[in-house]
Amino acid sequence: MPVPILCHVCHGGRYQPESPGTYRCRSCGSPATESTFPVQSDERLVVLAGVLQILTVPDGHQVITPDRRCYAPHLGASLSLALRLNRTHPVFRQAEDVSTAEDLLSLLDADERGPWVLSPAQLAVLTRAMDVRNALLPSTSRQYPDFDAEIRAARTRSRHPHVT
Repeated sequence: MPVPILCHVCHGGRYQPESPGTYRCRSCGSPATESTFPVQSDERLVVLAGVLQILTVPDGHQVITPDRRCYAPHLGASLSLALRLNRTHPVFRQAEDVSTAEDLLSLLDADERGPWVLSPAQLAVLTRAMDVRNALLPSTSRQYPDFDAEIRAARTRSRHPHVT
């Protein structure tokens, strides 16, 4: 879950992007740069709804972030559709995969905009569900090809962590 960064000067305002790598407090106008915010190796700086936040990414997990925030609910709905197909078609045969799919559905229902931090197991289940969705509903594979490619690339990175 992302955590907003509070202003270092007024301690109440939140930072918003001003230009690449530069931020300004919404309350007092205090400027800051990315170097102002030291992050740990398992953390990333992200801007969500115009607010700079810190996102924790456990080892081996990957971050899936929709490029266009206005389309994020549609992307989340597309992933949910893929996972819900298991209820009518036998996508997953192992109990742990079914459980992972249900957990992912809960995650997507709770936060349809992302970014989503997904484990290697979640990425494996999600890409399998996407394959079945694309086979059963071929038009869905053409709706968000870049987003589908991002998820598949994240799965590859999770299986081969040394690949950047």
